[in-house]
Amino acid sequence: MTGFSPLTGLPPYYRSARPEVARLVPSDTRSVLDVGCAAGTFGLALRSEFGAEVWGIELNPEVAAFAAERLERVEVGDAMDILPTMPHGKFDLVTFTDVLEHLAWPHKALEMVAPLLTPRGRVLASIPNIRCWVEFRKLVLGGDFPTEDAGIFDRTHLRFFTKKSIPRLFDQASFDIERIEGINEHYSRFLRIANLVSRGRLDDARFLQFAVLARPRKSAQDRTHRDPALTIS
Repeated sequence: MTGFSPLTGLPPYYRSARPEVARLVPSDTRSVLDVGCAAGTFGLALRSEFGAEVWGIELNPEVAAFAAERLERVEVGDAMDILPTMPHGKFDLVTFTDVLEHLAWPHKALEMVAPLLTPRGRVLASIPNIRCWVEFRKLVLGGDFPTEDAGIFDRTHLRFFTKKSIPRLFDQASFDIERIEGINEHYSRFLRIANLVSRGRLDDARFLQFAVLARPRKSAQDRTHRDPALTIS
């Protein structure tokens, strides 16, 4: 896995290996679909650590070209168009690293993913937390809802989530959450005091994102296992 084109010209958004998310990957993962794979750095890390076969979906064709060097297969285009073309029963893991918030109907994307998973398959997602105080204070103190190039207020975000609303998203798509953990902590002196005074009610406000590991309910995968022709070993 050497001889790749350098990523130095790309924004960090496209080239992060996301180790804080990768630590939630189940140890028995051998096949992965990385939705919104960016330049393939995250997928490459999974190939190296788990010996996994990693496919990717990426909207930006220029960025996808970097991913194609690093992953076994990369499809270029809108994930909502590509997911229905993916093989059923193929993947131990489907990942959405800061992707679901860019979709108009994220629960539909999760529903599309369920039949793509193997019987032990899971979804792993990182989802921005709009309640993160370092960002939310722009609303509370600044009285503004900014649009930015990246982060919580990325101008391409269509949906916004908190720790309380994330489980509703997965429940709507017939997934059960196995783990939900705050990642990328930003803890200020003010927030420590406010959290103490509120008896822990602001504890979730210290995290920029939440990482979620979820498994589809049996009913969500039934049609895959009823039709062997849809299952790829």
